[in-house]
Amino acid sequence: MGKLICNICGAIIDDKNYSFNKEAFPKENTLGNIIFCPFCGAPREYMTLENQKIKEEKYDLNFENLKIIDHAFKLEIFNGDFYDRASELAKNVQIKNMFKSLSKVEYVHAKIHSKIGKFIVKPKLKSLNYSRYKNDRELLDIACKREEHAVEYYERYGKKIDNYQIKKIFNVLANVEKIHIGLTEKAN
Repeated sequence: MGKLICNICGAIIDDKNYSFNKEAFPKENTLGNIIFCPFCGAPREYMTLENQKIKEEKYDLNFENLKIIDHAFKLEIFNGDFYDRASELAKNVQIKNMFKSLSKVEYVHAKIHSKIGKFIVKPKLKSLNYSRYKNDRELLDIACKREEHAVEYYERYGKKIDNYQIKKIFNVLANVEKIHIGLTEKAN
């Protein structure tokens, strides 16, 4: 397998990492068939061979666009934190592993926004107590709601962003979050 570069998150995908976070996706990558980026979930069409040049984007953001990116950054960190904690609380091993993988993917989404907005410091978000959720079903319900909120955010604010590349990223991430909705509904 030749190395691929994800044009959404910048990850290099190779024979050592093509199956990372497999629990966060409905289908698995194989060495001969890379379906999506194992780090951010972008579909294969957003990847190029390592030896192909990809244009390094420079984002000239106005105040409104920067606010949208900042909120998306915080949204993904908040969701990553939730999945991290939910993976500790889940009883079922498959759900626990899915939550761990979803946490990693959400943090990569946050990293994408951090790069766009040139954010250097990870914001300190309010830590919530998720122990009130008594079982895996309740954790899956809240996970699904978080994913639905993320889709709504990307679709709503993607229309307000005036940069084509960022619009494309928002669209890709909205579609990844839709996949996550399907996973959390199916596991429930």
